[in-house]
Amino acid sequence: MKFAATIIAVMATFVAAEAAPDGNLVGCQPGTYRCAGTTGWEVCNTRAVFVNGGTCPPDTVCKFFKPSKSPYCVPPKFEFPKM
Repeated sequence: MKFAATIIAVMATFVAAEAAPDGNLVGCQPGTYRCAGTTGWEVCNTRAVFVNGGTCPPDTVCKFFKPSKSPYCVPPKFEFPKM
């Protein structure tokens, strides 16, 4: 899964995307991820704009694991181990 997300992130850097809105000086950190609701994840491209990174398979939801800074598609009731 992480390999697929990395490949998608690399491909996303080559896709034309909207520039960050004027006045948004911060944007996102290129190469970072976030869950887009519960159905999939987004990756920050080289323009500091989040773009679609992928969709979770049926019967799974996107949950973000802060220690690895990565989104994972997991069963809805899944809980990450406490660290």
